[in-house]
Amino acid sequence: MPTRQILFLLVMLVGCQADPTQFSVDDLSSAERQVVTQYIVLERARVVALADPESGVAILDSLAAAWGDSAAVVAQSKLSIEPARAALVHDLIERLLEAEADSLVHAPYARRIGEPLPEPAPVDD
Repeated sequence: MPTRQILFLLVMLVGCQADPTQFSVDDLSSAERQVVTQYIVLERARVVALADPESGVAILDSLAAAWGDSAAVVAQSKLSIEPARAALVHDLIERLLEAEADSLVHAPYARRIGEPLPEPAPVDD
């Protein structure tokens, strides 16, 4: 294949990648959404445990019992191994955690653990 055609295909592939600023919770598959939600819940529980160790440990124990020892393996099996898709999901998790940052620091309350996912923070240019 001539070099010009290879370059054209590469440009097409790069140009067709999804825009991370447009990728949202609504774009997740049900399996991806479950994993992302569990990740955010775990971060909320972790912050509660830091602020109030007694209730935080109980919450983390409850999550461990509910999700089981294989939660990490199950989560891995539900996420895409396609690099572009995995990058979009990872970027979304980062933006969700960024949107949660103030709440995690200033409102580490157990009642927040079950709240819906926040709107993702905008992407910095």
